[in-house]
Amino acid sequence: MEAFNQLSIKSLRLLVAILEHGSFSEVARREGMSPSTVSRTIQQMELLLQTQLLYRNTRAVVATEAGQLLGVHARRIMEQLEEAAEGLQEKESDPRGRVRINAPVVFGQRHIAPWLYQLSERFPHLQIELMQTDDFIDPLQDATDLLIRIGAMSDSTLQARTLAQQQFRLVASPAYLQRHGTPADPQALSQHSCLVFKGFAGSQRWFFRQGDQAWQAYSFRGPLTGNNAETLTQAAIDGMGFALFPTWLVGEALHQGRLVSVLADYQVSNSLEPQTISAVYPNSRRLSKKVRTVIDFLVEKYGEPAYWDQGMA
Repeated sequence: MEAFNQLSIKSLRLLVAILEHGSFSEVARREGMSPSTVSRTIQQMELLLQTQLLYRNTRAVVATEAGQLLGVHARRIMEQLEEAAEGLQEKESDPRGRVRINAPVVFGQRHIAPWLYQLSERFPHLQIELMQTDDFIDPLQDATDLLIRIGAMSDSTLQARTLAQQQFRLVASPAYLQRHGTPADPQALSQHSCLVFKGFAGSQRWFFRQGDQAWQAYSFRGPLTGNNAETLTQAAIDGMGFALFPTWLVGEALHQGRLVSVLADYQVSNSLEPQTISAVYPNSRRLSKKVRTVIDFLVEKYGEPAYWDQGMA
């Protein structure tokens, strides 16, 4: 305990930065320090704690188990200090500071990136750090203020605000339908080309139902299976077959007439669970003014229903 009491905020902040960037030289450049000073600070921490915090080699710096554990607590300390500073600043009317956002790759490209200029214009003192990945991100471990998550929400350690309901459409291009005809029911899709998304859990099933009837699951095959939704959407636009995707992905092509909604009298989905597009943040963390500002901005821009769903039957 005595050794921990001697750790400085500066040394903890450097450790967190090294864990984020994986490089002494990069952290030194960002902090305006020499790499030797950064390395010496970490060595002093290791001597004080009598344990190795980092593995060093010529290609990267990787945390030991002890380094990872200390990094988790150091991030929490940095966040608490940042929250305290924000609390003092929030008497000012203008939100300010860095907001670290994590979003799925394609959704971020389609529905976050186009709004960043307006967000910056309206709130010039905000600094947005947008990381786009389809990997699972734990905000408690990865120093993220705000996650955009798509799907069913079940994590009780997180709070969420719904940005939009996720709706699905079965789509095909006008050219494909002209060549091959329009199916009358889901069973008829087995006679058509279907473009199926395949993720870590395998090929997605497509679910259909009418009215209050039970959902029916179908597994289809076709000329293209893949793990990139944009590629499969483009293939559908090009006339390769049917695709089943959320409206935030295919809505623009539907509005432009490049795709047509098929079997519109059926509800369609790729899951039996209701799905939302949500802004998510940890239960344990106070929602700061800057993060609340970003969430409110996205809610305003997306609208109700979301703009990609407006004008659809």
